[in-house]
Amino acid sequence: MHPSATPLLDTNLLLEDLHSRTEQAVLLHTHLPVTGERLCIAAAGIHKLRRELAHVPKVVDRLRRAPLDSDAAGLIMLANLAGHNGPLREDLRQIRIAQVALTKSPLPGWILVSVPLRRLPGAPVIPGAEPRVIASVSILAPAQAHGNHVVAYGRLMRNVTHAATESSVAITRSRIAAA
Repeated sequence: MHPSATPLLDTNLLLEDLHSRTEQAVLLHTHLPVTGERLCIAAAGIHKLRRELAHVPKVVDRLRRAPLDSDAAGLIMLANLAGHNGPLREDLRQIRIAQVALTKSPLPGWILVSVPLRRLPGAPVIPGAEPRVIASVSILAPAQAHGNHVVAYGRLMRNVTHAATESSVAITRSRIAAA
């Protein structure tokens, strides 16, 4: 995870929950500040795509690691990492407002729908590190899943990631109080 992050208590549970609700592959990406790239650090439901992915190793590499501005997983982080006072490209401004990004996936015939995953409130922050967004959660969905499905995926991911963050904060606070 990004050095400014205190991770959720169980990111695998979050990914598995989203996978079970959508029946789509779910990816967790973080950003590498030194290189300006996003890196896939966890996934759920990817087993359903293994046969398709086996024939396209370059696509697998691109899903694993790519520049922040290459797809939804990176763009959602880029939109939220950019300073709030400075100018912002129009596409990034729209992504920041919506708190969801949608692009084609590196896997032909698929799209990525991504939302930001925020740092837990109260987590230690390294000076100069972005304190708010630590990762992105993405659903890899068939390209024909436009319209209502995409909107529903975005809303579901925003709600579930927010609830997971809030639950992690409440549990952490009660553990600290008990200690």
